[in-house]
Amino acid sequence: MRRSTATTRLRGRRERTRLVAMLAYPKAQILDITGPLEVFARTSRWLEDHTGRRVPAYAVELVAARRGPLETSGGLRLIAARTYRELRHVDTLLVAGGIGYEAALTDAELLAWLRARAKVVPRIGSICTGALILARAGLLDGRSATTHWGYCDRLARNAPRTRVEPDALYVQSGRVYTSAGVTAGMDMALAMVEQDWGKATALAVARELVMFVKRPGGQSQFSHFLEAQQRDDRFGHLELWMLEHLNADLSVEQLARRCSMSERHFARLFAARIGRPPANHVARLRIDAARRRIEEGATRMKDVARECGFGDEQGLRRAFRRTLGVTPQEYRQRFA
Repeated sequence: MRRSTATTRLRGRRERTRLVAMLAYPKAQILDITGPLEVFARTSRWLEDHTGRRVPAYAVELVAARRGPLETSGGLRLIAARTYRELRHVDTLLVAGGIGYEAALTDAELLAWLRARAKVVPRIGSICTGALILARAGLLDGRSATTHWGYCDRLARNAPRTRVEPDALYVQSGRVYTSAGVTAGMDMALAMVEQDWGKATALAVARELVMFVKRPGGQSQFSHFLEAQQRDDRFGHLELWMLEHLNADLSVEQLARRCSMSERHFARLFAARIGRPPANHVARLRIDAARRRIEEGATRMKDVARECGFGDEQGLRRAFRRTLGVTPQEYRQRFA
C-alpha cells in the first residue's frame, strides 16, 4: 500500500538532520558551549539506539569569528571548524556566555550577522551572558528573557524593552530562548529536545546524562537560605525564621507583628529589601521547599502540603500549576 504524500513529507522532515550551531568567542565559558551541545548529541545517539532512526537527529557545531583553536575562560581550547560567516542553514543557533562577552558586545560585524540570521533561523537562544549579546543585537526587545542572576540587573539596564525574569532557569519567548548561567543551558537544551521529540525522549536523555530531569524553566536559580544569610539584617533573620516555620501563619499581619511594625510599613520595607511583596515571597519559599521535598523522594503529597504550609493537596497542586506549570505528581515523575 502506497504511503500518502503528506505522510512521506512528514517522514522526510523527521528523518532530516537538524543543525545546532553554537556561536562562541575568546574567553567564552566552556560548559556554556559543551553542555547544551552534548544534550543534542546524546539525543541523536539515543534516538538511533532506541527508535531505529537511520540518520542523526542533530548535528552540532562550534562556530566563531575565526577558524581554529578558541581559548575558553578556563584556559582549555576548543576548535571551530568554520566561521559563523560560512553558515548557510542552521535550525538552532545558540550564543554562549562567558567573561569574553564584553568584547563581543563591541563586535559590529558579529551583531549585524546575528540580526540578519535571526530573521531566518527557526530557533535562537543564549546561555548565561550570551543574553546580553542578543540584547545588544536588538533580539530581545519586547520579549521576556533571563541570564545569570549576577547579570540580570545589567540586562535590565541595557535592554529596557526586555522583561527580565531574574529567578528563571530559562525563558522561552516565541522562538527565542534565554537561559541562566552554565548548567541551566542544558535544561534549556532539554526543553528544545522535548519540543522537537516529546517529553519521553527528553526524560530519557536527561537520565542518560545523570541530570535532574528537565528542571522547569520557572525554577529559582539559587537558594533562599543563601540569600537570607547574605542579607544579615532584620529581614534576613526573618526569612531564615520563615524558612524554618513554613507551616506557621506567615500572613503579613503576623510577620509585621514579629518585626514590631505596622502592616503597611512592614509590607513597604519588605518589598523594598526583598524585591517582592511578602505574600508573593512566602509563596515562593513554600514552592521551593515543596520542590526540594519531592526531589528528595517524598511520595505523600498531603505530607508535603502540610509541612510546607499549603494546608492540603489541592492548595499544593494549585501553587505548582501556577508557578511551575506542572502538578506535584508530574514533577515527582520527572525526578523519580
